[in-house]
Amino acid sequence: MTSPKVFLDTGILIAALSRRDHHHEQARALFAGPTPRWHTSLLVWSEAYSWFLHRHGEEPARTCRLFLDNLDGLVVLEATADLHRNTCRMLDRLRGARLTYVDASSLALMEQHGIRTAWATDYHLGLTGAVVLPRV
Repeated sequence: MTSPKVFLDTGILIAALSRRDHHHEQARALFAGPTPRWHTSLLVWSEAYSWFLHRHGEEPARTCRLFLDNLDGLVVLEATADLHRNTCRMLDRLRGARLTYVDASSLALMEQHGIRTAWATDYHLGLTGAVVLPRV
């Protein structure tokens, strides 16, 4: 039996690496548990790196990059012109949900790759029916 696919959102990365985040303990528990088949996107990677860089400086941003670099088996999904088109369709489909472009792209990728679980700290990645952990 293979482990389930899990999509990593920016918020869970921030929570795992920032002790001041109110989801920190939950995030650390997820990463300490059984290893799923992790997926994220270059857009999420960029968003998380930028968040740490602009709020805390280069070393925390580097720590974020190294954390992602060292997640065994992490699949990083590319940002392509097709993803942009699918993201725009997702934004139109979920109009009124106040989705960021990155969240809409994550939903499009999750749909495309059959990923039904997201580790995130907000509800947006559950808008198309995925299970979001930790429960928020």
